[in-house]
Amino acid sequence: MSLYLIRNFLRSIAVKKLIIAFLAFAALAGACKSKPDSYEDDPRSKIIGAEGIARPEWMSRTPKSDELYYVVGDGRDASTDTVKRNLARADALAKLSQWKNAVVADTMKNYIEEGGTIGNTQTLMRFEQATVTRSTANVSGFDQEDVWVDQNGVYHILYSYPKNNLSSDFKNTLSEFQRNEAAAFAEFKADEAFKYLETQLDKHE
Repeated sequence: MSLYLIRNFLRSIAVKKLIIAFLAFAALAGACKSKPDSYEDDPRSKIIGAEGIARPEWMSRTPKSDELYYVVGDGRDASTDTVKRNLARADALAKLSQWKNAVVADTMKNYIEEGGTIGNTQTLMRFEQATVTRSTANVSGFDQEDVWVDQNGVYHILYSYPKNNLSSDFKNTLSEFQRNEAAAFAEFKADEAFKYLETQLDKHE
């Protein structure tokens, strides 16, 4: 092979590499550009609902707070707006109940495992269930924050719930068990368990 052909061959390889590198850079730049800097740049923010209101940011990113737990309930497949609202509230309450259950369950699990406390397992299980039952029944502070009706007529409602309310229900149930089942509950260190609850409230968003 002549020197001229070799040079042309090497040049063609260099050009191909340059083209590939350019295409890769362009694709990367396009991917970065396609990611919105803010919700206003998100194409979903341009969706207009049935009432002429643009899709709110909380539909994409549920708000986070140290004091409040936010949940979105959906109401659909109903004949009237009132029924849809009621369905959305029921959906949100069901999700809130799942969150409470998970927080309390993880609190007890971590307390028992990390605290090295075994005690009366049945009593601890009943305490866990009693806390969940109490907190599920107590919906005080569960407030509607915002409503958006999408283009299909589905109701989406944002609710908030004070995290401190779950802490209070946990503490109240704890006091009852300590009074009524002192012997079986003797090894249960209330302060430690409550500290575990506080950590779980922050973990379960």
